[in-house]
This record gives sequence, structure tokens and C-alpha cells, in this order.
Amino acid sequence: MIHKNTDPSSAGTALIQDDPLSIYSGPNYHERESILLAPYAMFSANTRGREVLEPDQTYRSPFQRDRDRVVHSSAYRRLSDKTQVFSGVSDYHRTRLTHTIEVASVARTMGRVFRLNEDLVEALAHLHDIGHPPYGHSGEDVLDECMASVGGFSHNRFGLVLVDQLETRSPAYDGLNLTQEVLDSQRTRIDKSGGAPKSPLLEAQIVDAADSVTYDAHDVDDAVKVGLVRMEQVLELPLVRRCYENACQRYGRVEGGVLRKMIVHELIDLQVRNVIENIGAQLAADPPQSATEIQSRPTLITMSDELLAEKRELEKFLYSEVYRHPAIVEFRERVQHQLTTMYRGYLQHPEWLPAKIAGRLDQWGRERAAGYYLATMTDTYCTNEFRKRFGQS
Repeated sequence: MIHKNTDPSSAGTALIQDDPLSIYSGPNYHERESILLAPYAMFSANTRGREVLEPDQTYRSPFQRDRDRVVHSSAYRRLSDKTQVFSGVSDYHRTRLTHTIEVASVARTMGRVFRLNEDLVEALAHLHDIGHPPYGHSGEDVLDECMASVGGFSHNRFGLVLVDQLETRSPAYDGLNLTQEVLDSQRTRIDKSGGAPKSPLLEAQIVDAADSVTYDAHDVDDAVKVGLVRMEQVLELPLVRRCYENACQRYGRVEGGVLRKMIVHELIDLQVRNVIENIGAQLAADPPQSATEIQSRPTLITMSDELLAEKRELEKFLYSEVYRHPAIVEFRERVQHQLTTMYRGYLQHPEWLPAKIAGRLDQWGRERAAGYYLATMTDTYCTNEFRKRFGQS
């Protein structure tokens, strides 16, 4: 019998004495958090718990267990063969998995500065892109068009479908049975209009900032490395130029691949410092006393106006010169044909769907079932399935 968790306190100390490792004499996670975390951090003792009640552990906090469940999931492993931006142009560029790991690294750095719950930061960072379909944003755009009649496709929304329904880790429940704080933070990524009743936890705000810091810097790195743009072009951008001058001041004249790497390092470092200074000033001016108070306030402004303006100019360049590069456009057109053909095929032949997806046809309908199946695929599996089912390459 599955027992639902209706008592938030049971997610913390109430069950801790049942842990056989409670004889350990060192501090448990509650004690560590009471020493290390700021008042506005999300304390594990205040979690609203999981939908299905589970015994606590002294040596791993609930959010640490969430992180581990995400990292050990099948959907997370599949990110290693999912396109970030570039596909088939080299073996250097980022995949969706390496991007996720880099986001987690940057987010944890900033989270530690603000004395946030690093376990929660990491759980959210590793989760944030888990719902991405194959072939990067091109794949998402195509699925969004195909599924327009049922509300379109969002990788943030599908991430919740994965961890709530499709992943399997226990016979006692569907999904990963993550804490409500992790699930709620993922839900805030779905609604970016500001219409949500509460602001995200600061841990979630930090992950969003880290995501923004990371992808601009690494898209510049990958685009120059694979030859879609020249270093001379990106050096004309004020933000990149500033990073170049910082690198030269620190290391002297640098050229070639080392120059590219130094600029990427400076891009990340400059943005991280700006986020820390900007958020730090807001917290110091009016210190919040709890995570609940953070959620009752407007979302914190993560970067200065000057840096945001330079960042937008960089992103405009990336859109026009990289994301709309003929090689990327050709890739998008090929992906559009492939995924549209496959989507229509699964609508006509639902018997081709795997049992886990087919078992939810009554709940989802054919349109969502076909789209969600495609979204679970890696680039390689999708290409092979296209060849097998539709005789095309």
C-alpha cells in the first residue's frame, strides 16, 4: 500500500531516528544546515516533503537525495546524446549534458557565496534541462508546431512529466517522488510571464542566472571553435572586447585556442561576479529572514543594466550569425522534416509506441503520446528510428 505524505514535519526529523546510521556521532544534515545556511535559504527541515512518504536519512538531506535521483535517472543519461546548439559539426561542442554539468558548477559557486542550500541548487540545476528533446532548440520548435492542437510542447513542462510519471525507481510509485520544493521550482520555469503567485526560491533564481551565464559564454566558444564565426567578429562586441582586455592584462598577449578559452573564462567570471555583486547588494539593503519572505518579494535582479545591455548585444549577434548560420538552418530544416514525418507516423501507428508510452494513451491522447515519445529520444536513437520505421536517412 502506498502512503501519501500529508504531514510536512515527517519529511525531516520525525523519521530520522529510524535510520540505522543515527548512531553516527557527527552532525546530521539538519545541524550542518543550521550552521551553514543563511536565514533566507531553503532549509531541509522546512520541506513540504514528498507525495509518497519515505524514511529520512541522517547522512543525505532530502534535496541531496533529489539530486542523486535526477543524476541516476535514464532521462539524465540521455542528455549526453542530445544536441545543445551544434550537431554533427565537430566532437568539441557542448551536448545538453555537458551544458547541464557546467550550469550546476556555476550555480553551486554562486549558491555557496549566498549561503544557500547547495543540495537544492544542484538538484535544480541537474533537473533544469532534463525535458529537452533531441536536436536542441530545433527539435523543440518542431515538436511545439506539431503539438499545437494540444497546447504545444515545452521542455520545462515535459521535464515534470518525466520525473512525475515516466521515470521509474521504485515499484511503490511512478516517477522519482521528488520533494515539493524541487517540483515547484521546476514549475516556475514554465511560467516566465511573471504571473506566478510566488517568486521562485532564491536557489531556483540562482540556477536561472547560472543558465544564462553559461550558455552565452559556451555558445561563443563552440561557434568560434567549429568555425561558424571568426574571433575577429566576436571581438567587435563590447562585452567580449572587455573580456579580451581583461585576459590580456592578466596574461599578456594571448592568441589562438588559448585566447578563445581565456575569453570564455572571463565571460563566465565577469558575469558571475556581477550577479554576486548585484544580488548581494539587494540582500544587504533589505535582508530577508526566510525562504518564504524571498518568495513573497519580486524576483531579484541578477545583473546590472550595463552588463545586461552588453549581454543582449552578444545574444543578438549569436542569433543572427550563429543560430541563423546556413549550416544550422540546414540542420533545422532536416530535423523539421524528420520529426514531422515521425510524429505523423506515430499518430497513424500508435502500435509503434513503446509500452510505457502506449499505456498512457487514454490519459494523454495520441498527439501528446507521439510528441512525448519523440522527446524522450536521443539524437542517435531518433535518427536510427527514422531509418528503421520510415526507410529514410
